Amino acid sequence: MSPHESLSQRVGELRNEFGDLLDAATIERIALDERGLLMTNKKSVSEVRDREEASLEVKVRKILSIREFGKRDGSTGRVRNLDVEDETGSCRLVLWDDDVDMPEKLGIKEDAGLKLVNCYVKHTDFGLDVSKGKKGKIELA
Repeated sequence: MSPHESLSQRVGELRNEFGDLLDAATIERIALDERGLLMTNKKSVSEVRDREEASLEVKVRKILSIREFGKRDGSTGRVRNLDVEDETGSCRLVLWDDDVDMPEKLGIKEDAGLKLVNCYVKHTDFGLDVSKGKKGKIELA
């Protein structure tokens, strides 16, 4: 599978490969899963629990500025928070280091919809934090 191959192209290839053995919804799930875009464990903000992976669909309320901090190893880290919400509550989307420029790279603005796919949830002193973690993806909805 080419990284530039469109989702619809891949769905067509899978349809040819599997014929009538799989329905359209299953074929689409396979294509999404191959790209790491399948929103498994989809929850609302009020349903997520500490230290779990979850997928959420949220709206951006506020994009805060990038902050730098000193890491334990003496290097400099960067962090950026986005206040996000759904119809059940709000939380903080935390972007670390290489991801802090994501709002500019993806064109994320206030009021934009986001899909947080397989992201890591953590309760902190500041409230509920969601970050991309090791396996997560963040994309415009």
